[in-house]
Amino acid sequence: MRGTPILVLVLVVSALWLQAQVGIPGREGLDSSQIYPPVISGCLERLGSYYAVVGKDGTAYDLTGSTTHLGHYVGHEVEVTGKPTVVSISTTMTRTASSVEEYPALEIKTVKELSGACNAATR
Repeated sequence: MRGTPILVLVLVVSALWLQAQVGIPGREGLDSSQIYPPVISGCLERLGSYYAVVGKDGTAYDLTGSTTHLGHYVGHEVEVTGKPTVVSISTTMTRTASSVEEYPALEIKTVKELSGACNAATR
């Protein structure tokens, strides 16, 4: 009987060690320093209350932070510098377990207008 608590302890420690090796489920590859580059150029678009820069390759980069000053840049080609980050959005439905989805984003530091209008290649 004395060996049972030791066996349980070994199993618990092993399980914790394995979980530490695997990481947090759903977070694989979400290293915020590698999600978006710190400088993005493209056409600024507004999607509801959200802003995004659409690059020449068609990739849309979500923007966070102080976006109140971006309204007059919509439809213009811009260069945005910032800090790569992750945005968490609750996807919880009524009477269900809570859930959150995470999306890459760029927290705005500066915005520089490159052109007063987007060209056909960036739009």
